[in-house]
Amino acid sequence: MKLGSYNPTLTIMKIPFAMIKLAAVAAALVAASTAQATTNSSAPQDWRLVPGQSFNGVAGAMDGVGRLSITTSGGVSLCSGSLLSGGQYMVTSAHCVTDLKSVNVSFGWAGGSVSETRKVLPSGVYVHPKWTGDNVDSGADIALIKLDHAVTDIKGYNLSTSNDVGKEFLLAGYGRSGLGGSTTQPDSGDRLWGHYGYNTYDVDSKTFNQVSDKAVPGFGYDAAFYAPGVTYRSDYDDGTAAHNTLGRIADATGHAWTSGTGLGAREAMGTDGDSGGGEFVWSGKEWLLSGVHEWNLPGDFSCVDYKLTGCDARPTNDFSYGDLSGSTATFSHVAWIRSITAVPEADTSALMFAGLALMGTIARRRRQAA
Repeated sequence: MKLGSYNPTLTIMKIPFAMIKLAAVAAALVAASTAQATTNSSAPQDWRLVPGQSFNGVAGAMDGVGRLSITTSGGVSLCSGSLLSGGQYMVTSAHCVTDLKSVNVSFGWAGGSVSETRKVLPSGVYVHPKWTGDNVDSGADIALIKLDHAVTDIKGYNLSTSNDVGKEFLLAGYGRSGLGGSTTQPDSGDRLWGHYGYNTYDVDSKTFNQVSDKAVPGFGYDAAFYAPGVTYRSDYDDGTAAHNTLGRIADATGHAWTSGTGLGAREAMGTDGDSGGGEFVWSGKEWLLSGVHEWNLPGDFSCVDYKLTGCDARPTNDFSYGDLSGSTATFSHVAWIRSITAVPEADTSALMFAGLALMGTIARRRRQAA
């Protein structure tokens, strides 16, 4: 995760599906030897997650963010995920769990120590039914994983049920760490820690692409592609108007949304390994899971269509100021998530039916006795 001081770097664009797919895969499938974090403007160790850490007065608020070590036919990769309330299921990105063999989940990584571990088998993976493996940005890049046994000493998250465009969010994950103003890619030297930062949801992908289709000749908008759900878009700001990519695109396309120049030293963006990680909005009393980190794109890709210049502050750093990121909105999948997490377990159902049968037998005997 890259954390930034004050940096705007926002440029939204019509993202070529092939490019967005590659960006998402790159953001998720990180070799196990390279893992960790976020990109900001100050030292990554200043943004480490520590078990029990308080956010808005809630102790252990980010303890439910887990590190996923995923074994696929191609090897081992890393993603992140968020524990749901109840402790049995986690939310992550669908592209993280495609073609998997097994998943090991760790909570509370801090300097190498781990507070909780769980396993997940392929039978415990639920990919959104509209996910095709390559329709990144469609709103379908979301999955649930069922832990082999529930986590009871870490509080899970409730879902945001509202469209949170325009709201500030807290992002957390186990991707690589680095600096938004750096000329080099994030490294994995801080990989034994989770990281966090803040950003703002500027616009959703459907709105962005509808507007762009009218403003950019030949842009191409496919309404059916965005039917599965909602994807939020954010840019990585450094406090300057020049790198407020989404704001500049809004100015060039009719002001269908607004985008500021960032949150100053708190500004951040997810990196390699943060895919599937949680993005949380504050309800006034709890952190609600609002988004699932999905993809990143260099800001300069957006500049071409909108005839903008200087969108990406560091072209040699794919997680620098001016770059863009996307995340799947949970509010558009609440019904699907609840349809899975609310289903009674097989053994529970068996006990229930056994209990009903027993009650029926007792009732018949009473009637016979009478």
